Amino acid sequence: MKFVLKPDNRNASDQDLIDDIKKVVKEFNKETITRDEYDEKGRFNSATIRKRFGGWLNALQKAGLSKTINYNTEINDLFKNIEEVWLKLGRQPFYDEMKPPLSKYNGSIYRQKNRFGTWRKALEAFVEYINSYEDKIDDTIAEEKVEEKGKIYKHKTKRTPSERLKVQVLMRDGNKCKLCGITVTGDNIHFDHIKPWSKGGETVFKNLQVLCSKHNLAKGNLDY
Repeated sequence: MKFVLKPDNRNASDQDLIDDIKKVVKEFNKETITRDEYDEKGRFNSATIRKRFGGWLNALQKAGLSKTINYNTEINDLFKNIEEVWLKLGRQPFYDEMKPPLSKYNGSIYRQKNRFGTWRKALEAFVEYINSYEDKIDDTIAEEKVEEKGKIYKHKTKRTPSERLKVQVLMRDGNKCKLCGITVTGDNIHFDHIKPWSKGGETVFKNLQVLCSKHNLAKGNLDY
């Protein structure tokens, strides 16, 4: 009988994790893999990889598989629908809420085996999709110039945040006004520039906050 030690996974490097993802991809003979597929044949646990790289999609990108990540139109539509419902509610939607007229699609479509399998997995995939968005500032394109008390500010982002950026801010702040703490939903959700747009503040994650309509109007272009 030959005694063999199991691999020590505790001190695995980032490269060890990446190499194992690539190995499993080859075993499946596919261009990319899901977390469940990795857990079936991988040396490590997909939860460990997600924690190390900040998400499964980020790990795939580190493995050089980002070009193979191609959500088809239907999946993008399903993500867009969650995004719209999340913004309407100002919080994470529950499965029972995913029905018309609030939701374009019934929640059951997300639980189908050829899509996500469960509502929880649909939300996890959506959050990774949202969090893969990064603030983009183009040094060659100015959206507009704003003059404030003789100073001219040349912006490199659009004034209105994208829907994905709004969801990111909502995930961080919850559906609470950062000034008074009341719960905000629907039209009462305002996305405010902490450093005012008129004073050069850009439309990026760290410069946005959730406010109620009352305090957003009261704040105006003040720095809070």
